[in-house]
Amino acid sequence: MKVLIVDPGVHSRGGHHYNAVVRLQRELAKLGLAAPCLGSAYADAEVVRDLACTPTFTRSVYGRSYESPREFADSVEEAGRNLAQSLARHGRNADLLVLPCCDQVLAASIASAFRRTRFRSPPHVLLWLLYGPHYLLSTEDPRAVGLAAECRDAFAALTTSLGDAGYLHVYSETRQMAEFYRPLIGLEVGIMPGPGLLMPRRSARHVAPDRPPTVLCIGFANRPKGYRLLPEAVEQVLRRHRTARFMIHGIIEGSDAEGDQPVFDRLSALGERVAVRHDVLSDRDYATLLDQADLLLLPYDPAVYRTRGSGVFSDARKIGLPVVATGACAFAAPAFEQGWGIAITEYGAPGITAAVLTALERLDDLTRCAAAVADRQTDGLASLLEAIVTDIRSQRPHGMAGVVRRLSRLRL
Repeated sequence: MKVLIVDPGVHSRGGHHYNAVVRLQRELAKLGLAAPCLGSAYADAEVVRDLACTPTFTRSVYGRSYESPREFADSVEEAGRNLAQSLARHGRNADLLVLPCCDQVLAASIASAFRRTRFRSPPHVLLWLLYGPHYLLSTEDPRAVGLAAECRDAFAALTTSLGDAGYLHVYSETRQMAEFYRPLIGLEVGIMPGPGLLMPRRSARHVAPDRPPTVLCIGFANRPKGYRLLPEAVEQVLRRHRTARFMIHGIIEGSDAEGDQPVFDRLSALGERVAVRHDVLSDRDYATLLDQADLLLLPYDPAVYRTRGSGVFSDARKIGLPVVATGACAFAAPAFEQGWGIAITEYGAPGITAAVLTALERLDDLTRCAAAVADRQTDGLASLLEAIVTDIRSQRPHGMAGVVRRLSRLRL
């Protein structure tokens, strides 16, 4: 049985895309399966080596301008051509393709590549829809409404190219995102966090009065992540809480916030209780920062993240790390309901300040609740992969009956 992981966003060590492939490969290895990766054409040597990655895609999943239908068609043509070339060399006999971060361009390009590549039999496709039709806009934003047709057409083409909707396994990270996509693409959409690192759970901690609590903000610093609100909010927390420390990690290179360096300069100027870094974190460094933190701050813009999930939030839930997050963000609702999160009720620097101060006052209770949730929480990825692999293995054609079945499924 052959598995391929497909993600145009994989190009350097660290970050969501790299970590997703690492986790998928580890889980599939437990099932006796190697899972090489088709990643960015610009993947560095370490990624090529670490992930058995074939540099493939000349455009990232985030490389769209959304300017016109022509731009969508050109994106699909480019990605489809890239993919067909790699599949012809590495994936003609693939039984399962895994797409940890799929959009309508990638779905349509896979359909296009399937038409160009003669498969032994149609592969199963497992994919996650992590964001709406426009990755920087809410699903409710009027500017994204016109992109719905792209999604309908892309997934209709993908389903047709497989010849059987049962070969397609689609997931989103939140109930709201799944409910958005189900009627749009006409497919069942399950709810499951995207693949993320499997990190050890933290034991319940008591933050001693003489040990300063650390508030962590970490990730890719796109503007919807709310980093621009941090200088004012952090300064106010430092004034009103005598020991709290902040670790602000934000990658701005390659983001839509490359011009926001002054935001981080202001944070760096707040004194020794604020540490700022911009480096791409290895999976080990990422896990270490989460483990050392006492509170995770996610000041995400509700206009963009109202229905979207968050990989960092999912990791916090797995290890038992309390959070402060924007109250309108769907992904954070379980933390508020289960007692290990504090909501930012007013989106802005004053609201962030108030929520962080409340969380620091209640940190011991929040930490105990987070640990209890982590003790009974599983993300379900291992079980999902095992179920799909078992199904494929049971259906794998053999002998002359298999030949007849394969021929009947081919769409020439």
